[in-house]
Amino acid sequence: MVFRFALVVVCLGAWCALPARPQVRPESTQALPAQQQFEYTRTLWRISDGLPEDTVQAIVESSEGVLWIGTTGGLTRFDGSHMEVTARAQPLLANSIFTLTFGRDGSLWAGTEGGGLLRLRNGAVKAYSFSEGLTDGFVRKVFEDSRGRLWVGTDDGLFVMDAASTGERLRRVDVGAIVPQAVHSITEDKTGRIWVGGSRLTAFDPDGTEREFVLPGVYSQNRVKSVLETRDGRLWVGTVGGLQYLEKGKFHTVAGIRATVRTLLESSDGTLWIGTIGNGVWTLHPGSSDTLRRISGQGLLPSETVLYLFEDDQRQIWIGTQAGLVRLNKTPVRVVALPESGDPDFGTISGDEHGDVWVAAQNLYLIRKNVARRVTYGGLTNIKVRNVYRARDGALWIGTDGSGAYRVDGDEVRHYTAPAELTNNFIRGFLESRDGAMWIATDEGVSRIGTEGAKKFTEANGLAFFSTRSLLQDSGGSLWIGTDHGLSRWKNGRFEQDAATAALAQDQVWSILEDRSGALWFGTRDHGLFRYRAGPGTGKGSLQQFTASEGLPSNSVYQVLQDRTGRFWVTGPNTIASVAETEMERAASAAQPLSVQTYRMPFGADGAQMYGGRQPAGYLAPDDSVWFPTSRGAAHLARVETAAEPAPRASVDGVIEDGQSVAPNGPLKVAANVVRLSFAFTVVSLRPQDGVRFRYKLEGFDPSWNTAGVNREATYTNLRAGSYRFRVRAFNTANPESVSEFDLVLVKAQVFYETWWFYALCGVIVLAVAWSLYQVRVRGMRTRFAAVLEERSRLAREMHDTVIQGCAGISALLEAMASTQELKAGSEQGATKDGLLEVARVQARTTIDEARQAIWNMRHEPEKDVDLIAALKGVAAQTTRESEAGESRTVVVFEHDVERMAVGASVAHEILMTVREAVYNSVQHSRSGRVELQLKMRGEELVISIADKGCGFATDRENVVAEGHYGIVGMRERVQRLGGRMELTSARGVGTRVQLRLRVRGDSR
Repeated sequence: MVFRFALVVVCLGAWCALPARPQVRPESTQALPAQQQFEYTRTLWRISDGLPEDTVQAIVESSEGVLWIGTTGGLTRFDGSHMEVTARAQPLLANSIFTLTFGRDGSLWAGTEGGGLLRLRNGAVKAYSFSEGLTDGFVRKVFEDSRGRLWVGTDDGLFVMDAASTGERLRRVDVGAIVPQAVHSITEDKTGRIWVGGSRLTAFDPDGTEREFVLPGVYSQNRVKSVLETRDGRLWVGTVGGLQYLEKGKFHTVAGIRATVRTLLESSDGTLWIGTIGNGVWTLHPGSSDTLRRISGQGLLPSETVLYLFEDDQRQIWIGTQAGLVRLNKTPVRVVALPESGDPDFGTISGDEHGDVWVAAQNLYLIRKNVARRVTYGGLTNIKVRNVYRARDGALWIGTDGSGAYRVDGDEVRHYTAPAELTNNFIRGFLESRDGAMWIATDEGVSRIGTEGAKKFTEANGLAFFSTRSLLQDSGGSLWIGTDHGLSRWKNGRFEQDAATAALAQDQVWSILEDRSGALWFGTRDHGLFRYRAGPGTGKGSLQQFTASEGLPSNSVYQVLQDRTGRFWVTGPNTIASVAETEMERAASAAQPLSVQTYRMPFGADGAQMYGGRQPAGYLAPDDSVWFPTSRGAAHLARVETAAEPAPRASVDGVIEDGQSVAPNGPLKVAANVVRLSFAFTVVSLRPQDGVRFRYKLEGFDPSWNTAGVNREATYTNLRAGSYRFRVRAFNTANPESVSEFDLVLVKAQVFYETWWFYALCGVIVLAVAWSLYQVRVRGMRTRFAAVLEERSRLAREMHDTVIQGCAGISALLEAMASTQELKAGSEQGATKDGLLEVARVQARTTIDEARQAIWNMRHEPEKDVDLIAALKGVAAQTTRESEAGESRTVVVFEHDVERMAVGASVAHEILMTVREAVYNSVQHSRSGRVELQLKMRGEELVISIADKGCGFATDRENVVAEGHYGIVGMRERVQRLGGRMELTSARGVGTRVQLRLRVRGDSR
């Protein structure tokens, strides 16, 4: 309790010690020098930007809006984006270009230092020298008069070319002069009189009369460097010693200029521009006062030696100096520098109904009539001021950077601090609500100072986020609080949610505005501008977003204002822009970009950064001008009506095919093997191109228009063969409805696999492949069918050689037994009958075994080796036994030259079946009584022969099949399956021989 009482006493003592009124520091009462309040933006070009040399001596503009620049190092063509040094393919006689002019026929005339007169037309260069009548190669001035005559001034004489009388020859004018005239300037006045200035001032009347004018002063100071007639009829003469003008037949000297006047220009607004050697650029506004002002200095020009002045069709001033080329553009922005401001990291600006402007940038400043003065209060000298707010009762609220807030009302000063009244001592904004309470936004919450005392709001009370940035009370009474992480709405004593707070819950809301229609605007740090229109229901409403895609200069919005005409003013990190209210309404329903007017900072403040995040970051003055805080001072824009700019002329200045540049001349033929195709586009415009935007489309590929990036290039890869049209559109953000377009036709050749004949060939190949596949399938089907037939044939052979053959033997035995029934009973017949039954029984068992073996073989079990000799012996013995039991009584004799031959069971089976078929055929059909079976080895070949000397038969295939000898067919097929061959020889009445030749792998001894 004692501590709190002591603290109150100290605060009251400090409050009572404060002076009654603010004090202005005497050293800050003077305005900035006039030459520092520039009204032009500046752009500089040097060698590093494309100039051949830095010294610029002549400038002229073509009918296409292109500048031709004469330097000491050559002639350059400049379209606003690129500089191109000309005549490199055909070198000039002298690189130093001193003067330039365009003729009526479009020819560019160039006067050189030492190389005579040059004429450039349609890419060709023609030189005029001694042979054409020009006796001096140092040409200082070329001028075409209203009659089409070309005047040429040199260091040693004046010449004229009259195409009507002398053709392409130059005629010397000062032939009778005692001393040849050194000419530096030629012009024509309104009466048609030609004025020639140099070593003397001479005039040629339209009738050819020559008059010489003597300038007042010392002769050495009166050598003429420039001559110009202005709209008011005065003739201005720039000399070595200064500037003079002729009025009512008398020359007058302009006081204040003591340097050589090298060049003169009257701009479109009537201002006389004066370029001097060593003393920069001056302007003079002719009239009752003839105000002379030096606009250079403070680094505006790279050199104070001015060699040429020129105004283009866009009313831009171009200055050729000894150290580079300068372009000046008028800007409505004036920057009032703040004395002793240093380099603060914040700034706010506000004002009152009297037109006073308050700037807080660590120190407190008051601006009156564009003059900034530092303001101090007795007890506030050691604090950093963040913002100032004028309450309705006239009290001045001052927010500080760490020292809380002060309320100054006449002699009364009250200090508010944390934690007593404020949530934090770092103040970001003030707002007086309709009930008279003062809301104070800080780095850590919001405080409300009212008649009932102080109340603090933080996240614990429902605030969206502790770091507050902006405050606004709308016409409905709702208090809006923008934070670094969302938006809060205070109404009826509590925080409420609606569509706006829900949509902006993640955004940094740095500025809030209610426009004259009642719509709310929220400027965010990263996501552009939002417009909110409340709906009929609670929490209802519509929200629309505007970003750089819609035409805003940036997605970072620091401040939003609306003047009384409805125009919106928007600032970002380094931009000031304005948009008409009607544009915002139109953009809400149209796809066309916003028409946004951007404003460039004047020289001296270029590169200035805007301040935001602390309020107020902008101020709308009673005169409808606007003020914004910047890192270079207070930016002031008086309301100006800007004429709509014409669309910049779009152009494609380069095509790159797989890294190789080609000329962008249509129709462009692109090789079939090109993979990457790039189009570089630009605009032909001498104006600043900050607001130029591009859209492009490749017809035949792109379905819609594309927005170009900052690199101004469109790239396509793997385009198909065909015809395309590349279209590029250019417009300025200040007038997006005015669009220029450039198109380029190109044809990409076909690769061989995209030609018709390749497709036809592919079709033929596909058909051939399909036919081949069909044939393979058919062949497979046939093979499978053949395999089935082969298996059927094999089964037929097996059945024939085993079952049928055995059954046939049994049948023969049974027939023999039947015949014995007719014999009388006796012991011999009984024995025969018993023998036949035994043979039949053996034959049946053998047949069953052979059938079982055949079935077993079809299971493809691993086979065992069989002794072929023993098997053949068995066949011979069995056949002999069966024959002796029957009626044929044939003996089978087996001979062999090896004792043993082990072969596979399947091979042995095939051989045995074949041999047995041949032996059985001989026994049953030959009736020879003897069958010879032989096996012999002939090297690696096995030869088996079966022979008889029986009745024989015809061996042709037709007779064999016709007579039902399918066993022979089966024999041949079996041998072929083993890779051998069967030879059959037979003749009726001679006998039959079957010979089998095989290569059998086996163990033979």
